[in-house]
Amino acid sequence: MKYIIEKSFERDVKKLDLDLLHEIQDVVIAIKQAQTISDIPYSVKKMSGYPKLKAFRLKFNRNKDFRMGFYLEEDTLILSRVLGRKEIYKSFP
Repeated sequence: MKYIIEKSFERDVKKLDLDLLHEIQDVVIAIKQAQTISDIPYSVKKMSGYPKLKAFRLKFNRNKDFRMGFYLEEDTLILSRVLGRKEIYKSFP
């Protein structure tokens, strides 16, 4: 599957811990290998009120849940943000 990484995603990634970076890397590898969005073995959640926007749920530890915000344009997945569960709903889209 084709994907694009936005600068906001890159900025967010620079602020994260190494353990979460490994999980993000695993998601990106799964995206590369997938033919469709349903082939990606991660929990995908639709963002309410925004039909094109979605988020991957990442479990970092017991206290922190993270989301990778993305959207689809035709056959390209665009990775937009990586933020904590509460912050993603304020900053994405």
